[in-house]
Amino acid sequence: MTNTQPAGGSTLDETALRNELKGLRAQIPDRPALNPIALLAFNLSRRLEAGEISFDDLKNLATRLMDSACVHRAFLLKEQIGFESDATTTQEFSDFIAKLAEDTSDAGFEAFQKRFARPRNGIVFTAHPTFGLSEELSNRIAEIAVSGSYDGKPLGIPHRPDPELTLEYERGRVQSAIRNLRDAYTDLLGDYFRTAYKAYGERAFKLTPQFATFASWVGYDLDGRTDIKWAFSFIVRLKEKAAALADIRERFIALKDVLGDEPDMVRLQRQVTGKLDLAIAAVETHMKALQAVGPEGKTLADAANIISQSDGHNLTSVEPLLALFDQVVETTSDVKAKIAVLAVAGLLRATGLGMSHIHVRVNAVQINNAFRAFVHESWTRDLTERQAQARIVEMIDNVTPETVNFETLDLENATAIRQFALVAQIMKHVDAETPIRYLIAECESPHTILIALYFAKLFGVSEIVDISPLFETPAALETGQRLVQRLLAEEAYRDYVTKRGRIAVQTGYSDAGRFIGQIAAGLAHERLHHGLADVVRKAGLKDVETLIFSTHGESMGRGAHPGNLRRRLRYVFPGESRWRFFRAGLPVKHETSFQGGDGYLYFTNTSFAKRALVTIVMSGKDPGEGEDPFYTDTNLALDFQLRLRDYQQELFAHPGYRALLGAIGANLLFKTGSRPVKRQGDHHSDRGDPARMRAIPNNAILQQFGYTANVVAGLGAAVGSERDRFIELAKQSPRLRSLIEMIARAKQLSSLYGIGANANIFDAGFWAQRASWGRETHLDPAFKFLAEHLLEDDRAGKIIGLAHFLRLDAIELHGILEEIGLEGGKIPDDHRLELDLLQAIRAALMMRIFILTAQLPRFTPTNEVTHEEIVNKALGLEIPEVLKVVRQAFPRRVDDKRDDDAFAEQATYLPKGIDDYGRIETEILEPMEQAYELVREIGTGISHHWGAFG
Repeated sequence: MTNTQPAGGSTLDETALRNELKGLRAQIPDRPALNPIALLAFNLSRRLEAGEISFDDLKNLATRLMDSACVHRAFLLKEQIGFESDATTTQEFSDFIAKLAEDTSDAGFEAFQKRFARPRNGIVFTAHPTFGLSEELSNRIAEIAVSGSYDGKPLGIPHRPDPELTLEYERGRVQSAIRNLRDAYTDLLGDYFRTAYKAYGERAFKLTPQFATFASWVGYDLDGRTDIKWAFSFIVRLKEKAAALADIRERFIALKDVLGDEPDMVRLQRQVTGKLDLAIAAVETHMKALQAVGPEGKTLADAANIISQSDGHNLTSVEPLLALFDQVVETTSDVKAKIAVLAVAGLLRATGLGMSHIHVRVNAVQINNAFRAFVHESWTRDLTERQAQARIVEMIDNVTPETVNFETLDLENATAIRQFALVAQIMKHVDAETPIRYLIAECESPHTILIALYFAKLFGVSEIVDISPLFETPAALETGQRLVQRLLAEEAYRDYVTKRGRIAVQTGYSDAGRFIGQIAAGLAHERLHHGLADVVRKAGLKDVETLIFSTHGESMGRGAHPGNLRRRLRYVFPGESRWRFFRAGLPVKHETSFQGGDGYLYFTNTSFAKRALVTIVMSGKDPGEGEDPFYTDTNLALDFQLRLRDYQQELFAHPGYRALLGAIGANLLFKTGSRPVKRQGDHHSDRGDPARMRAIPNNAILQQFGYTANVVAGLGAAVGSERDRFIELAKQSPRLRSLIEMIARAKQLSSLYGIGANANIFDAGFWAQRASWGRETHLDPAFKFLAEHLLEDDRAGKIIGLAHFLRLDAIELHGILEEIGLEGGKIPDDHRLELDLLQAIRAALMMRIFILTAQLPRFTPTNEVTHEEIVNKALGLEIPEVLKVVRQAFPRRVDDKRDDDAFAEQATYLPKGIDDYGRIETEILEPMEQAYELVREIGTGISHHWGAFG
């Protein structure tokens, strides 16, 4: 890389700076108080303020480091997806199918048909705020990853999100990923039929394989947000229907040459395209009608009447199209043509009348509140739990279905009820067959599910909706098994899941990791899997599928394993979990989420999407009986989980942990999505309280401070006095080793010196010492101001106290990892040193912001904002608000062209404030804004090292 020559003739060479960090680390045994990152940050700050180096020098260096981290991330992404080449992906899948098709007898064919009669895995695209990368940067990462090479030139793309992160933007990103996945799915169907034809001949063309489902909740998820109106969701569903029909039409038309021009074939082709054209026109008419509703446009009744009128062209079932495709397959004698048509038909069968399946989501509180408002009876509060449940079941048994219309949707205030009405209208006017998941977050009572079932029956959608509780709080994970058991004791629920053919549950790592730590959460999820298998077996529901949807995310802070995709899938749904269902003869399906901009990287192009899909489909193979000793030494495994959970809960209550989360909060970060960062209704003053913060910013802040404590911490305490026994088990158990590898990888990237360097800027002693030596006399007043202002501030002390607490744990951690034979990053490699260097640069920039804050002029309180409050906001990096207020108090004269000559009356005095205010802007506010923008951009660079945001 090229060096940058800054002002004063000094050179900012990253290699030299990395070596400096190495040299400083080597001195630590003799200087225990030495913090290499903090010292390097101080040196950079002093040189920056002295003019030896410029802001541009730091920015150029940071950009090179961020580019390097981004390229490293791209190469790692290729490894994680497991992509070698398109040909390798196709061959691996074809070999997988061929092995399953080895038995060509009638019994073998029947077994092969049964193997793909239902999807065993699923993909769900979610849009939690992790869009930390612009679409351009995401595409560049994918290009580098696919090619496996990088020319060494600057990327030339800012490391930041796109500026407008609206819900519509997020929907565009997810639809782009889904289009690539649809291409991949169609390719796989072609590979499947070609391989099956070799084994079974013409019999293969009667197969209707189901590989995996894919779904999205973007535009339908109302948990924690109130900004998504019913009309938006309905229009989104219409847009997706129109796009899907157009996609099927385009794929079919592309087969024109291979289908030939025989009269019967031409007639069939016209029937297919004609039906699709009319269906697309109908959907577009519906969309235009709803979009025209407004004060100066049509009324809702006008739009509703257009949508509800039946002209026979609007499709609500795929069957008419599938019947035509069957005729095309029977009419053509060309094998390639048959396979191509079957692939298009298979895509339609898999996704229905939409680009994908959809999930709607609400919160348990919304369900319960809606029910209280609906019944208008005090018994919802006054009866015992058992009595209330009996009353709800009685209502389910005696329900009289109601019909709804678009006025119902518009008038209904209860979010949970409105979502059921939305589903009813989708079922009536959009797609009557494709299942819709109804997810209920924070579900800890069977009442909530039974209430949802009542509403589903009330609105006539129980035959299309899969009601799914989300288990992710510690209480829900512990009691989820019993909750399902209690539900299955009710005939109304048993009848519902038997008719649906599935029990659906959702499990989450986000909040679980926020309250009991990621490793303990992983083990809690696994225990829940085992418990569910036991409950369903005892209930005698042999033909009812258990659908487990694991929502986790992409970074080590959110449950995903840092290894390849296959290992990641096995981390969240271990082989033992699948085996517990398999040995009891119970069908099970596992779905996994790919969240936001990070998760969509796996589907940035068709090559990646196909490789990911192949891995996911193959992970659903029948498991063999496990030999893992982790599942036989159950006492040790349970004790390990409980002790680790207890340690993590003690950690989360530590005042330093809260101080770390609240010191700057999410202000280190760009806004990365349309959903609010704060939890709905949260006006709590303690912004460092984990319970008051969403999981994504919680984990992102830990990454940014340099230590993912909710992954790394507590191993020593969890092992306890059984260290030798634990070490031996870790060497023998693949499952336990995967958990320890997660800890080890997170530790390789974590640095307690990073925590110390970030805490250092809040230390009054640091600023007082900087003033006392008199080497930066021009800044002494600023240093003294900061020292005095921070004297009563306890953030630094608490965070440093946390670092000491974690260091004691890290000593045990390194010892255990060394005995197991895993690298824990005790001696950082060059990649980790680049991360440390980014931390140092950012700390120096935050020092600049603090120094500039100390120079802010005092002003008369404006809008009840005092100078002290502005200073506190600046020291919490609420820089946009600071700039806004100060610029209002000291407006800069933008137009310097004075029209003095236009005045007949002459003056020798002009207001001096014109120039003074200009200096405030150029000498304080602009540098502060520049520094802050780079601080946040470096945050993106740091997230490259972790492989994800939050």
